Parts: sequence; C-alpha cells; structure tokens
Amino acid sequence: MNIETLDRLNRAIQFATNAHEGQYRKNTTIPYITHPFMVGTLLTEAGCASELIMAGYLHDTLEDTAVTENEILENFGEEVLELVKGSSEPNRALSWEERKKHTIKFLLSTATEEMCMVACADKLHNVRSIVLDYAIHHDAIWSRFNRGKEQQAWYYTSLVDVLTKRIPDFPLLAMLEVEVNKLFKKST
Repeated sequence: MNIETLDRLNRAIQFATNAHEGQYRKNTTIPYITHPFMVGTLLTEAGCASELIMAGYLHDTLEDTAVTENEILENFGEEVLELVKGSSEPNRALSWEERKKHTIKFLLSTATEEMCMVACADKLHNVRSIVLDYAIHHDAIWSRFNRGKEQQAWYYTSLVDVLTKRIPDFPLLAMLEVEVNKLFKKST
C-alpha cells in the first residue's frame, strides 16, 4: 500500500471518528466508531480497493451524523460518495419494514457490486455483534431492536439470499451466511 493510499485511509478513519463522536452502539457503552472501523477492516481483509475500504469507514456518516454529501465529495471524491450513498437507508421517517424492503430491493436491482460488498461487510459486523451479545443476554437481546427476532431473521436471511445472487464469490458473504445461520438457529 502506497503512502498516498494510506493517508487517504487514515483521513477517512479520522473523518468518521469525528463524525460519530459521542455516539454509541445501540443500547451499549461501545463507541459507535468501532462499527465503521470494523466494516473497513473486513473490507481490507477481503482484499478490496481503497475506495471500498474508505466507504466502509464512512458508510454511516450520511445516515447517522450531520455530515453532508458535499463534505464526502470534497474530502474523498465521487466514487466514495456514491458508495456511501449506496450504503445509506432512505428516509428515516419511513417504517422499519419499508426501509428494510427498500434496502433488499436496492441491493437486488440497483446497487453496484461494490455497494453490495460494503453492505455485506456492514451486515457481517452487525450480525457478529449480535451473536456475541446473544451469548451473554440470550433472547433478551431482541428487546434492543425496533423489531424482534422473527423480523430480524427475515431481514438478515433475505440479505443473504440477495447478496448470494449479486456477489456469490465475495469471501465475506460466506462468513455472513454462517453467522446468520448461527444466530437464528441458536435463538429459535
């Protein structure tokens, strides 16, 4: 990795850290930045290009912070901006079901393969986090979420099905499928 790429990755980490300052993972004391950092790390381990890795670090900035599209464009360029936009849910005023159905439809029909890769890494880290918490809290874990176990199972298994059609050979997909099966088999 050359020094320019390393510098851009470091700037993306710093940017995301500043954007998510004071935020925590849902109903925990874990700083939120751990999630985007792990998404970027998963993409790095999968051998992805630096733009995908930066998008992994930045993937929740538009959705969950005051960061604007223009700020991402100015700091990281059009390609990273498009990947981040592709990782953001639509209007947060929509119901959980509407947002999740939109995500599934988007990944199936509109998203680029690269957007699907970022989504896969994002969901893989989310599921791994739930699996770890499930080991401690068991079925009480589902009370943290806007929707319970059955709806979460529908969403994550639907994502695996869609991503299998879109990016069947992406190494993180096999890991996501294992974790989804582990989580929802354990918790039934």
